Amino acid sequence: MELLQAMTTRRSARRYATAVPIETIEEMLAVAASAPSACNRRGWRCILVQRREDMEWLYRQGGSAVFLESGQALLVCYEGQTENSEWDDNIQSAAAFIAYFQLIAHDRGIGSCWICHLPPKREVSEHFNIPPLYTPIAMITFGVYPEEQSLQARIDNKPVSLSVDRWSFDSGGVYVLKTAFQLRTLFRRLYFALPFRGWLRGWAGHYEKKFDK
Repeated sequence: MELLQAMTTRRSARRYATAVPIETIEEMLAVAASAPSACNRRGWRCILVQRREDMEWLYRQGGSAVFLESGQALLVCYEGQTENSEWDDNIQSAAAFIAYFQLIAHDRGIGSCWICHLPPKREVSEHFNIPPLYTPIAMITFGVYPEEQSLQARIDNKPVSLSVDRWSFDSGGVYVLKTAFQLRTLFRRLYFALPFRGWLRGWAGHYEKKFDK
């Protein structure tokens, strides 16, 4: 698959036909390590999650319902310490790696979904034995596409707004959006602060964002 075709036809996939062999995963990780990283630190570390009890734990503790449909997921971690915390360059470096991995997977007929809807980082670190010097960034569920994937380019792409030299965009409605965002953030923090939120998982699922499979 040509690069531009892979970039324009990749879509998030939330269900999968079969698992991916470990050899293929290692090959994709080796290529994804070509991604840029701040100061060339290349501080990626990945945990392959395959146990059903771990997928169910992620969901029960407040993670995405996609985990219930997944047999494999990659937990991407990165060095937690950075001299440039103002710009979180460690998170940017991890994000570049994830984007590369998803494009490589798509090129090989493997669907994936980038997931940040996860339990609190401290719980994820404890559950997967991640040392304090590393921080979990996101998870990627993946697997072989359940059917032949359409290679049609996206037709509903929104144009990227461009301003030259200085910000010149219309800021109308920004305060309404900010208020709604603050309320959602508050409810999210309250939910994840509950020690018994596993009991409320079914209720919380009604408010989780739904996607077409």
